[in-house]
This record gives sequence, structure tokens and C-alpha cells, in this order.
Amino acid sequence: MAKRSIRNIGVIAHIDAGKTTVSERMLYYSHKEHRIGEVDSGTATMDWMPEEQRRGITITAAATTIDWNDYRINIIDTPGHVDFTSEVERSLRVLDGAVGVFCGTGGVQAQSETVWRQADTYDVPRLVFVNKLDRIGSDFFRVVESIRSKLGANAVPAQVPIGSEKEFDGVVDLIERRALRFDPQSLGEKMFDEEIPGDLEDTVAEYREKLIEAAAEFDDELMEAYLEGRDIEGDRVRAAIRVGTLAGKLVPVFAGAALRNQGVQPLMDAVCHYLPAPGDLETVRGTNPHTGKEVIRKLIAEEPFCALAFKTVADSHGDLVYIRVYSGRLKSGAQLLNSRTGKKDRAQKLYLMHANHREQIDEAVAGSILAVVGFRHTSTGDTISDPSSGIALEPPVFPERVITMAIEPVSIADREKLLECLEKMAREDPTFGWRTDTDTGQLVISGMGELHLEIIKQRLEREFKVEATVGKPRVSYRQTIMDTCEGVGIFDHKIGERSQYAKISVSAGPGNEDGSCEIINLLSKEDVPLEFHPAVIESLEAAVESGGTLGLPLMKIRVSVTGGATRQGEASAVAFATAANAAFDNALSSAQSFVLEPMMRFEIQVPEEYYGAVSTDLNQRRTVIREVDLKGGNRILRGIVPLAETFGYTGVLRSLTQGRGTISIEPESYSAVPHEVAARFQI
Repeated sequence: MAKRSIRNIGVIAHIDAGKTTVSERMLYYSHKEHRIGEVDSGTATMDWMPEEQRRGITITAAATTIDWNDYRINIIDTPGHVDFTSEVERSLRVLDGAVGVFCGTGGVQAQSETVWRQADTYDVPRLVFVNKLDRIGSDFFRVVESIRSKLGANAVPAQVPIGSEKEFDGVVDLIERRALRFDPQSLGEKMFDEEIPGDLEDTVAEYREKLIEAAAEFDDELMEAYLEGRDIEGDRVRAAIRVGTLAGKLVPVFAGAALRNQGVQPLMDAVCHYLPAPGDLETVRGTNPHTGKEVIRKLIAEEPFCALAFKTVADSHGDLVYIRVYSGRLKSGAQLLNSRTGKKDRAQKLYLMHANHREQIDEAVAGSILAVVGFRHTSTGDTISDPSSGIALEPPVFPERVITMAIEPVSIADREKLLECLEKMAREDPTFGWRTDTDTGQLVISGMGELHLEIIKQRLEREFKVEATVGKPRVSYRQTIMDTCEGVGIFDHKIGERSQYAKISVSAGPGNEDGSCEIINLLSKEDVPLEFHPAVIESLEAAVESGGTLGLPLMKIRVSVTGGATRQGEASAVAFATAANAAFDNALSSAQSFVLEPMMRFEIQVPEEYYGAVSTDLNQRRTVIREVDLKGGNRILRGIVPLAETFGYTGVLRSLTQGRGTISIEPESYSAVPHEVAARFQI
């Protein structure tokens, strides 16, 4: 199949906006599946994990491939819950386009803002599908306006709905000026092309003019025809919309109700018309892993092979590594270079994925998304390439873990199995981690939220058959410093018959606001022989990870190695590593430390009559309410709250609102804790 006929897309949205329902209809109408899977009944093809089927939510991004008309569409259905946002992050890193699904009643919600920003980060062109227009309180035009105002997107309707709420009965295609209705007897598969209802003619004329005006910005001839009032061919309008969409300056909006099987086929047509083919990007930029110089690779099969690994699924028969091929060809059995490790890996078997089902293939070309079995040294974020033409691509960036929990096996015999399972899940999920607490000896797991760790525990029990007990969730506090400090470390000892001497000086101070810690090597080869520089840097990296003077992980700091010394014949890697560690500890001990806590952005929706009780409760939780809206008899509160104040809050909210309140929270940033909280850390 020609590369121009391939589309690599993701379906992204806030939880419960209907992403998976939209994906399931795409599978059905393309005849990939012969029945419609439903989320609520646990039969959705894309929600294949037992925990997904039991809870009715998407936990892991699932990939599939469908054929629609003359196009092949690779689809990744992503989670909507903030605890699994890494699945969205790594999917958007390798996708060419995305369909943003918005609820017709909820509009722009907290997580839909997050996934939209993630797509902005990777310059992913988007379409919008306003779903659930058959629900009471739904309003297509209000949702479009909220996308424009809250997300800053140039959202322009390409359709308008016929009827509203319970009377919703199809859509009008603004380009062709035809009404489309969907036959309920065929589950919406049969579509009827009709005249526009008389009561919609003015609305259609108004929004068609807005659409053509927006499209004309990207086609001078179309602009001329529009200004002269000439009739304009539909293909001309679609071509201009495509230019604007690929440039990220136009977002076409479509309407429907996926659960009622309305509006999905025109959306699939729009994916083919407006979202990019792999070749539309033309080139990808990376660096030479040996020299660090920029490398530009054309996205064609004739270039040397390169691909990015964006997802790992641990398997007893060998990890399944999902990759996006950017250039070249990959044949099963090929030997490849991992640019991060410098080691070679063999792609023993290649598979096209359909959720958890595999279809073995012999070859993949530029633009393909597939899974590989056989890699031993490759994991999420790694670039693999032709050994004779190495390149390192930018990996996806994942958020900080914000919550920890102690976990212990119920028996000593289960400990090794538990450790093995935790390691498997950490390979799969970059936002999940585990470690052994050096002070207590306990196993500690960390993740993105209560639900995240709860599902980890249930996967251990159901999937891996490991019984474990867990403690209460704890906030993942961090430590930083607000002023510059300096320290010197000296190692001067005799080990065996040999004297060893090393001296290292470091300077530490505030660093990157993104939370990362940066280590800068300013050593010269005259101060410290080059062969010992890695030992110094590795020692400082370990010191930063192990925590500061308060025993908390460090963030937002920059450490510079400013000097060093040794004596003739007395240098060693151990001496320099120990001196570097001591210098860092001495520097931190002289600085004023601050404890940071994760702050969460929240959106709460409650009926008007419960607003007073909920706002009073929030004020007792160190909450800052930034915005309060009134929409359809419901109050929508937005603001920030410390993570520590959110544990168990879902149950509290249900109690305060008789089960009618909803909340979504997501990480906002880290900020300094108040004095009364800092006192617990004996600052």
C-alpha cells in the first residue's frame, strides 16, 4: 500500500467522553470486527485487559489496523484517566494525527485539556468529534466555542447536527450541503443522503460560510472565488482544510453519537481527507549517537532504517516492543543498533497488532506501527537503527510519580516472584517504579495516583497470581534548595598497600523548573584524568537519586563539578566517586532546603444545591479555587489542591452530593509545603 494512503492516528479525550466507543464503531464499519463491542458490557475489543473490562475504563493504549476505502488506518485508542497519561504521551510521540473526542454535555474537561497540550507538544494535527449529542444537556455549538476559548484552537465546524438531545437524528455535511442520516436497523452502517431540513437552512448557510472563510486562509484561489461569490467545488474546500489542519492552524469539528451509531463513518472519511500521511512530515531530526551532531532522515523506505520504541509489554516468551518506523525497511531477523546502549538487538518476529491479537508479517516500511519480539536490550524511548547509520531520536518525556505505597508479599516464598512481577510492570509502564527503602527495608511502589497503584495491586493478584499486602498511599514529597552552595570532598586513604587520594569540588543551586536535575561537568583533564570523569558523574547522579539531607528525592537543582585534584600514582575511580559523593553532601548540608509537595489541578462538577457544602469542604483542604462556572444546573469548580488532601476524596464527594458529584484531578506542579507540614521533616 502506498505510504500516502496510510494514516497513523490516536483517539484522545477526557475519561468517559466515548473514545473507545468511537474506536469500536470504526472497527465494525471497516469490517475488522463483525460485532460491535461495548464498553459497559465488557465486550470492547480495544479494552482487552481484565481490569479494563471489569471497570469499564481504558488503562493501556491499544493498537489496531483497519482498512477504510483505499486507506489503511493505524489506530491507537488511549486512556482518558490522568493516572494513565503516560500511555497518551508515548502514543502521541509517534503518531501523525489525532482525533479529539469531546462529550456533548461536558465539553472541554480537565483531562481533555491535558491531552490537547500533549498533542501541542508534538505538533500533532487534530480533528474533533463532539460525541454524545443525544444526551440531555448536550450542545454542539457550546462545545465548539469552549474548544476555541479554553484550548486556543481554531475549531471550525465541518458539520452541524440535525436536532438536539433526544431529537438528534444525523448531521449536515457543510461542504456538500447534504444531510446524512444513519439507519438504526443496520446499526448505523447504512447512510442516507438527503436534502437539508428546512429549519436548518439558515444555520447551514451561516456555518458553511465560516468554514469556507477559514479554509480560504490556506488557498489563494479559494479566497478569490469566495470573495467573488463563485460556487466552490467540495474537493477544493477539502484540500484547503487539509493544508490548514496539517499546519496546525485549523481544527475541523464533526458531530455524532457513537453509542447510537451516528456520525462515525464521516469521521473516518475525515481522517483520510485531513490528517497527515507519514510522508507529509517529510523528515525526522535526530542526533548521531557517537558525535552528537544533528542527523536529518527522509521518511521514505529508501533511507537507512530507524524507528522509535514507544511501548513495551512484558511477556514470558520475550518482551513485545511496539515501534514506529520512520525511515527504511525492517525485515524479520534483522540486526539493529540501539543508540542508547550501543548494543545490537535482533528483530526476530514482526507483528501487526489488533488489541492483544497478533498478525505476523515479514517486512515493515517507513510509516508503519508494529510490534517486535526478540529485543533483549531495547525498551520504551530507545531508538533502533541500521548499525551502519546510527541515529538517536527524541524520546517521549513522562511526568513525575506523585504517590508511593509500601508493598510486601504475604510469604517469604512469594518475594522473588513479587520482585520479578514488579520489574515486568516497570518495564511496561514508565510512570510506575519500585525500590527497596534503605532505612526500613520495605518494598515501595510509586505511580501517578491511587487508581494507578490499586490496579497494579489487582494485576499482581489476578494476572500474576501473587498475593501481597499494601500500606496506605503516601505523598511523594521532594526536596530542593533555593540558594547556591559549594562543597569539597576529599578521599585520602590507604587501601591495602596503595595510597589513594582524590579531591572534588562542586557547586549546587536552583535548576530547571521542569523538575529535572542537571549535572554539569566542568572538570579539565589536567585536574582529573579523563578516564575518571564518568565515575564522578555517575556518583553524583546516584547521590541525586538517593535523596538529600532530608532523605527525599531531589528536584529542580543544578550541580556543577567545578574542580578536582589527585596525586601522582594515587588516582582511582573509587576515590573520585567517594570524593564526589562527599562534596555533594557537604554542599547540601550548607544550603537551606525546602520540601516540595505535588499540587493537583482539579475539576469538580456538582449540582447547584450541593455547591455550598462542597466548597466549604474544599476550603478545609488547602484548596485554591480558580474558577467557578454554572452550566446546565451544575456548578463546575476548577482549581488546585495538594495531593495529600485528595486521598479518599472521591468517597467524600459522593457522600456530600448523594452520589451526583464527579471529580477529575491531574498533576499541576510541585510547590513548597507550608511550615506546619515542613516541621514533620525536621527542617
